[in-house]
Amino acid sequence: MANEWIVASAPGKVILAGEHFVVKGEPAIAMAISLRARAYVRFREDRDIVIESEDLKVRSVPTRGIVKEELIPIVSIVNKIVEMSNCNRGIELRIKSEIPPASGMGSSAAVAVACAAALNELLNLNLGLDEICKIAYEAEVIVHKKPSGIDNTISTYGGVILYRKGKGFESIQYNIKNHKFILADSGLPRNTGVMVSNVLSLYSRYERILKHVYKASRELVMMVVDALRKGDAEMLGDLMNINHGLLSAIGVSNAKLEELVYIARMSGAKGAKITGAGGGGFIVALVDNSSYSKVMNALRTVSRRVFVTEVSKDGVKIEKDN
Repeated sequence: MANEWIVASAPGKVILAGEHFVVKGEPAIAMAISLRARAYVRFREDRDIVIESEDLKVRSVPTRGIVKEELIPIVSIVNKIVEMSNCNRGIELRIKSEIPPASGMGSSAAVAVACAAALNELLNLNLGLDEICKIAYEAEVIVHKKPSGIDNTISTYGGVILYRKGKGFESIQYNIKNHKFILADSGLPRNTGVMVSNVLSLYSRYERILKHVYKASRELVMMVVDALRKGDAEMLGDLMNINHGLLSAIGVSNAKLEELVYIARMSGAKGAKITGAGGGGFIVALVDNSSYSKVMNALRTVSRRVFVTEVSKDGVKIEKDN
């Protein structure tokens, strides 16, 4: 038993519609994607707890007082779950993620959810998804101070969710088939706090104008819900393009993001937009199976990181025990 790994994985996410507008209570839609974070856990022969991240190239051994700052949220998860189980055995936890960090794709939340699920399985705690989600949220608080809960929720449950500030989450039926999403990196660093602050400042100066933009976002998000349920890819693409225009209007786009969006559309994407805070980070483009290679290759000429993903209907799951 000591050498057998338990593996749990959880998906990353993209914001499909409504980002920034959620700050003032408007709805947003988050979608789980096929890029996943994985946590590998097993018992050790000694009583040490060892946590390693392959992607960050850091290692913590909290039982020996060695805790790297990057792994503090994960150490908190391990400590909580070990305490719940009264386990006195050593544990080895390794993290490997396909989700680029600091990209707006929910990397830290996916890692947290995967770690909680893997430890739950190893220690036979029989925690439900709601509790795994809560434990991951507590780790997210360490990272993001006041997270919305979108990232850990979508990583736990998968699929597509509608979020309203103060009103919680609603699962949305997704019926669009034979399409993929392409994510392209602007190569520019993103700072969510700065972008949110800038947008709120703009709103305070021009509320009489921007309140209509926020209302438009609300209507747009509900139309996106309708497009997803109907399986209408053409409508979804159009709405993504309009959503990008709203984001440009509130000042979170720039020349590089516009270049990526333009190239995606001109190469055959049905729709393309900023995803997340803007100012940097990624764009997301909707493509059908016949055009995704052309769009992907075109984006690769101007972006150092391009990912092809699909909607992940699976949230966190145990992959194997071997």
